[in-house]
Amino acid sequence: MKQKKDNKFMIFGVVVVVVLGIVAFSTKPKTEVINYDELSQEELQNIVKENVDTIEINRLKDMGERDRMEYYVSKFITSIGNKSYEYAYSLLYEEYKDNYFPTLEKFEVYAKTKLPSRLSVEYTNIERIGDIYVLWVKLKNPIGTEQTEVEMNFIVKENALNDFVMSFSVI
Repeated sequence: MKQKKDNKFMIFGVVVVVVLGIVAFSTKPKTEVINYDELSQEELQNIVKENVDTIEINRLKDMGERDRMEYYVSKFITSIGNKSYEYAYSLLYEEYKDNYFPTLEKFEVYAKTKLPSRLSVEYTNIERIGDIYVLWVKLKNPIGTEQTEVEMNFIVKENALNDFVMSFSVI
């Protein structure tokens, strides 16, 4: 009689181990093998962009509000410094663009004529008004004979991490 109970417990134990093994194996994330040689240039660019976005979002998760807002403004200013006007333009709030820079060309002319050619940024203040952030910024030309300094306000609305729109005071 005792041997039958031991056998039942042993069978039950084996069944539990097998079930746990099946559950563990079926919930293990499956890694997809990608053959990069078969992908188009556009598909490769999308994969790189997704990976960069993921890295950026993970980095932003650890930042406080002020640091994130400064990061967003720096991203905008850096794109202007790198002459990536199309990217900087894409970060602007739609109604703001309609009012001040209805075309990319008008924005590009503004950036080239009104902003220092080399930009360093000094953040002087930040305030939060509901879900909008206002940053007071000094843009300077740290190099060369051109000692230009421009004071501006940037308004940033964060929809989600690394998903934001902005505007700035037109000078």
